[in-house]
Amino acid sequence: MSVLVTNLGYSNGVLSLNGKAEAALEDNYFLCIRRREIEHGLEYPEEYTFPLMINGSEFGFHKDMNDLLQGVYLDNGMIWDLFLLSGDNYFKLEANTSLTLDRSDYVSLDNKLFKLKPYITGENGVSIYILKNEITATIGHATFNEGVFNLSVQLSNSAISEYKDWNRYSIRLKIKKREQEHLFEYYESMVFDSLSEVNPLDFSLNINDIFENYNLNKNLIWDLFIELRSKDGLIVESPLMCSSGNKGVFNFNYFKFAHNDLYRIKPYVTGKNSISLFIRSNELKINLSQLKFENNSVQLTGTVSSHEYDIWNFNEFESYIVFKKRYTVGKENVYYTEKAIEIPLLNAHFQAELSMSELLHEEVIRHGDVWDMLVRLTTLDGRITDIVVNPSEELKKEKYSYEIMSTNPSFKFKPYVNGQGHFSFYFIDSNKHQHDAVKVAVLGSCFSRNPFNSTSYFNPSYKKNYSCVLTQFHSSIVSIVSTPREIDIDKMDDVTAYNKYFIQNDFEKNFFDQVSELKPDYLIIDLYADAARDLIKINDDTYVSASLALRQSKYFKEFMNYEVVTHANNEAYFALWKEAMIQFAERIKEYLPEDRIILNVGGFTSQYFDADGSIKKFPRAHIIQRNNYFWDKLNSWFLECIPGCKVISLKDTKYIGQHDHPFGNTFSHYQSGYYKEFMNRLNKLVMKDIQSERHQQGKELLV
Repeated sequence: MSVLVTNLGYSNGVLSLNGKAEAALEDNYFLCIRRREIEHGLEYPEEYTFPLMINGSEFGFHKDMNDLLQGVYLDNGMIWDLFLLSGDNYFKLEANTSLTLDRSDYVSLDNKLFKLKPYITGENGVSIYILKNEITATIGHATFNEGVFNLSVQLSNSAISEYKDWNRYSIRLKIKKREQEHLFEYYESMVFDSLSEVNPLDFSLNINDIFENYNLNKNLIWDLFIELRSKDGLIVESPLMCSSGNKGVFNFNYFKFAHNDLYRIKPYVTGKNSISLFIRSNELKINLSQLKFENNSVQLTGTVSSHEYDIWNFNEFESYIVFKKRYTVGKENVYYTEKAIEIPLLNAHFQAELSMSELLHEEVIRHGDVWDMLVRLTTLDGRITDIVVNPSEELKKEKYSYEIMSTNPSFKFKPYVNGQGHFSFYFIDSNKHQHDAVKVAVLGSCFSRNPFNSTSYFNPSYKKNYSCVLTQFHSSIVSIVSTPREIDIDKMDDVTAYNKYFIQNDFEKNFFDQVSELKPDYLIIDLYADAARDLIKINDDTYVSASLALRQSKYFKEFMNYEVVTHANNEAYFALWKEAMIQFAERIKEYLPEDRIILNVGGFTSQYFDADGSIKKFPRAHIIQRNNYFWDKLNSWFLECIPGCKVISLKDTKYIGQHDHPFGNTFSHYQSGYYKEFMNRLNKLVMKDIQSERHQQGKELLV
């Protein structure tokens, strides 16, 4: 049912509206205000209903906003949407397109803490918007002596004009601990009563008393606010501010805590001119003069020094090297797991030798883990502080090599100087093949082989799951099933050993022998070579692939007089290839079941991301289009010949080329995500087979 508002007004705190529904309204219709949830959660977590004046299909409503929102919790930026409610049915009020508000200014509620106004939303709905009346709390004067912070605060509020009106509120100073320096999220707070009536308000904070039982363990920031609480329980907070002309008042020195002199505090003015208390540890330095790393062991030599703290207060028999596993939360590091090794501290000097592999052998290690190194010192009366390790200038220049973890060969690690200039240890996948890795063979091109590349652009961790035991690169199906031909490989002195291997295999036709010998679990095939490369016909029984590596060699001149089967006539090419594919399918099934053969559909991209982030087009678009068409045709016949094979197709993704692809910017080289998504889909196929095998084994056990 459509419900139109024909008149909307807000005067002297009274909301008045009139409207008309499509049909006559019964007595069971009410006005309903529903609080809109701006954050994630229930759309309308709170609502209130009020009686209407009803006359047939028309209705009217008049209510003082103070009565409308009596007892309702209010907050800055709150929105209440208006509906008609009948039973469980809500009909949103819609403003007539010609409707204008009689008054659209904010009007303060009687509590003076909040102001509001009705408004017409962008979707022609009718809503009420609530804002906090801005209260300014400004420092008048402040002192900080012997850990006592005295300050006076001047309050002002445009809605509170009379001095006596301030007495309607309970006014306190509140300090709230900032969760992080750059994250204004608060979970802890303390409140303090004023020593005087407003205005000004006087406060006195004894820092030692406030933090006597508080765990001082890192740099802490406590922001200062003035809290006003009305008699009906509504609360507003305003940050305590310092006027620009009063900043000089806050040139305070740090004060050492009496109960824990490892830490100190001072009030200061933030970049936003608000007032905060800053707690930090007294400066202690761990100066590392030696760090040797070999055979998974670390040898350390260093000293403890400080210009601010008497280091002779530390217990020489309660010192430790501590390694903490780093997690990054927001812009700060947090630690939950640590390993500590006791070290002697003699005359502020220490030496240590420890095996990192042994120390962490029970810990779960992941690729990219960072363990920060610290030194833990204990005062004579039992207080503890952890201090980061600073390398000497000579050590900063040291380059350490990765070592395989002896207790966890899946990973390798090394020490390094982190971004803060302190020592940490970094762990990455070792890329050693696991003994139970799935064995794959690849017949095709970079479309199928590059996913099994451990550099960061591709899949650094693939060796945890897969061992690529065989690659036949850029060979045509026609060549593979034809008669072998000898090749004088020594003549190919201008070809890399890597490419020599593939060319020799293509000539000698030993693909099936290698599959038989290596027994891969899966064979991944793409038809790039047949979709885009030519064939050299030696005789009726022998063909070789005109791969790019062969064509760029001087040896290729010896084949210039042979017939070349090109893509100028793809109909003739397909007829030849079609018969070869039938032979290939018959032979490969002797070594692998159909469902362990995976066709990578492949395809060329017509676009790429340039260095400036723009999308550019590759030239010769008609050739790309022709090759893609022919590739699709080859795939369709492949599936006809091996109908039970698995298929990986990334044609449903939006990946395109990349200007800085490690192997060059061409229409066959894609963005990094392409290869990672290929691996993701391969994992799903393999996992499905593993689950199927387990299910079958379970059934056999029950028999």
